[in-house]
Amino acid sequence: MTENASASGEVGGIARKSSPDGGIVATTPYSMFPRSQKRWITLIVGVAMMFSPLSANIYLPSLPLLQRDMDTSPQLINLTVTAYVILQGIAPAFFGELSDKIGRRPVYIISFGIYVAANTGLAIQNRYAALLLLRMLQSLGASATVAIGYGVVADIATPAERGRVLGPAMVATNLGPILGPVIGGPLADKAGWRWVFWFLTILGSAFLLIVLLFLPESGRSVVGNGSIPARRWNRHWMSYISGRPTRKWAGEEVEAVGLEKDSQPLAKRVKALLPNPWKSLRLLFQKDTFLVLSISAMFYMTYYIVQASIPELLERIYGFDETTVGLCYFAIGFGVVIGGYVNGKCMDFNYKATAKIIGFKIDKVAGDNLRKFPIERARSRFVIIYVLLHTACLAGYGWSLHQKIHVACPLVLQFGLGFLATCIVQTFNTLLVDIHRNTPSTAAASGNIARCALAAGGVAVMQPLLDRLGEGVFFSVLGCVSGVLGWGLIFTIRQYGMAWRGTRENKQILPDVELEECKRGSGTGLDDGQVHEIQSCENKPLEVCIKTN
Repeated sequence: MTENASASGEVGGIARKSSPDGGIVATTPYSMFPRSQKRWITLIVGVAMMFSPLSANIYLPSLPLLQRDMDTSPQLINLTVTAYVILQGIAPAFFGELSDKIGRRPVYIISFGIYVAANTGLAIQNRYAALLLLRMLQSLGASATVAIGYGVVADIATPAERGRVLGPAMVATNLGPILGPVIGGPLADKAGWRWVFWFLTILGSAFLLIVLLFLPESGRSVVGNGSIPARRWNRHWMSYISGRPTRKWAGEEVEAVGLEKDSQPLAKRVKALLPNPWKSLRLLFQKDTFLVLSISAMFYMTYYIVQASIPELLERIYGFDETTVGLCYFAIGFGVVIGGYVNGKCMDFNYKATAKIIGFKIDKVAGDNLRKFPIERARSRFVIIYVLLHTACLAGYGWSLHQKIHVACPLVLQFGLGFLATCIVQTFNTLLVDIHRNTPSTAAASGNIARCALAAGGVAVMQPLLDRLGEGVFFSVLGCVSGVLGWGLIFTIRQYGMAWRGTRENKQILPDVELEECKRGSGTGLDDGQVHEIQSCENKPLEVCIKTN
């Protein structure tokens, strides 16, 4: 019988014991980190997540200069942008799962070490082949931070407060697309394109030093809820300098769930730690996960299409130069920033409102057992309204461009699109972590793959369709297709998501052989009532089939 189904044990790094009715009573808090330290961790995570979009956007103003200095074609220079996006989708599949195994802090150190080295190489290289390869290496180092960031938020925040914690982190993250062109344009123009990479080298090195000195380990597979002492490179340097004692909870001796024993053979330990990207890809084939990923990826694609089309449309329709076009990105950028912050508050409000409606008592200390809670309904509350407004804004944006209305109109609509797209994408990214709470970074990596793949496909067909259909028809069709599909997917996840999640989690908890043992009630360690609940899983979807998990 697995430990997860035992009458008492640990769940997600939290010691738990059975109540008289067979349920679970938490005996330790969900997170031992004090609120001030959570704020500090959130700030570091948000800044780390900013590096990926910042590095992507700060590079764009340098493209003409690089094409001239490298004496190459526009197609080959654009290939360096495409290569960055491809690695942006692939990298989290490796680093996300690795951070779930060995902890967040070591993976941050590895990824930023790669990032700093790549930027240093980019600043001194003189050949196109080196530019392409180092640009891919730069993306490898920067892009993993998004998946790891969602994992850190899941480590330190209960589902009820996850939106509030994620909101400020997303504000920092969403500054990347705004600051990138604003910094990159003048820097490349006045100092040359090499100083763009030197700037990123200095910025990345300074941040790596902050991580080494101050970022505590939060991975629940390593430090549990924060009560287990971090060891070796999982321990931040300030803890050595200050000589601060390691943290224990109530003086108990606790073990990290899933921590490999030092007595195991080295080959076995190394094999267990090797990242397996298939785990992220495999999530795409689970019914509830597929729906969540589809919604997030589809609206991320529409946002990316709007953003990618801005330079050509504003230059052609309004005659703006590159500097003015860059300033116009502030509209959609501020929409993204404000949307990320406001939606964090809204997600927590929706969680509490749903709990109140169904009479569910929120445990702010130890965290809630989501097997008993309709998290799909809580997260997607009012999202259908966001989708309707997003469709209207997208159609209005297209026709305002087509009719060449004053530029203030499309800029206001860009702000609305950035705000609404962020609300929708962030909501379902958070839901993705909620329904895969034991491997949050692996789940976030699968989301990154889906979003980048769909965004790349959307941008590839954008220009031919714009040329053929015109701005009004193109954005209207895009809005209607995303709106209708979005409504259908959201309705399905609200209606069936919890049942599908329960079925999936039951299969993960009890393999078929153990399920047969539970039917017979033999060798399971469960009482008759619990066996009866497991037996009924085959006949109807249950929110909870095994109370001890």
